[in-house]
Amino acid sequence: MDLLISYSWNRFTPARREVTRILSQFGDERPRIERTSVNGIAIAYTVLDSRDVVKKCRELFGKAPAFRFAIKWVPVDYWCATDLEAMKKVIEEHVRDQIGENETWGMKVEKRRWQQYHKKEIIEYLARSIDRKVDLDNPDKIVRIDVIGRRTAISLLRPEEIFSINVGT
Repeated sequence: MDLLISYSWNRFTPARREVTRILSQFGDERPRIERTSVNGIAIAYTVLDSRDVVKKCRELFGKAPAFRFAIKWVPVDYWCATDLEAMKKVIEEHVRDQIGENETWGMKVEKRRWQQYHKKEIIEYLARSIDRKVDLDNPDKIVRIDVIGRRTAISLLRPEEIFSINVGT
C-alpha cells in the first residue's frame, strides 16, 4: 500500500531515513521511499496496510518523539493521471459506492504543480459524481485528491486515517 509523506522542505534524506526506520519498526523490512517532483512530498511504498500504519503512527507519536521530518502520512487508495476525466472515472468506479447512503462526506483537494484548474473547480466537477449528503465540517468520510504533478492520488478516508504531527491538518 502507498502513503504520501509530507516532510520539511529540503529534508528528503532525513525524512526517508525516518520513514524507513518507522516502517521497519512496524514490520516492513524493505519499504521504498521515493522523492516526487514536488519538494516536501514523498511516496512510501510498503507491504503494510497504510491505514494500519497511520494508526500505529498515532500510537508511536503518543509514546516517543519518533517524528522530526516525516510530518504527515496519508494513505493512497488509487493513482491516476492528473486529468479531471481520469479522476472522475476513479471516483465513479471505485470511491462513490464506498460511501454508504446514510454516511456524509467531504472532499479535500491538495494540488501541486498543476495550474490548469482552481481547487474549487476541481471539487465542483468531481463532487457531481457522488450522490450522498455532504458535511464539510464533520464528514464520516473524506474523498481526498492529491495532485502531484502528472500523477494524482485518490483516497477515501475516515478523518482519523490521516496522521499529522501538526494538530488540525
